[in-house]
Amino acid sequence: MTGRIEARLAELGVNLPDAPAPAANYVPFVQVGDLVFVSGQISQDANGLIKGRLGADMDAAAGATAARRCGISLLAQARAACGGD
Repeated sequence: MTGRIEARLAELGVNLPDAPAPAANYVPFVQVGDLVFVSGQISQDANGLIKGRLGADMDAAAGATAARRCGISLLAQARAACGGD
């Protein structure tokens, strides 16, 4: 990714990793024309899968962190689907 998007991600302190490999038997993205459909992304960190239920065993800050990690995985898959652009 180059240009404006990469610069904005850097401003936000987001460094996109390589797209994670599928954790199960599915296709992580499908491109149809100009559209990319991304699926099967999860929240994980260096310790593995982030598990929990907000309000039960996870507070709002931990939930926001898990959601952010999942969003970064989504962006990494979109970048992979677009050939790194």
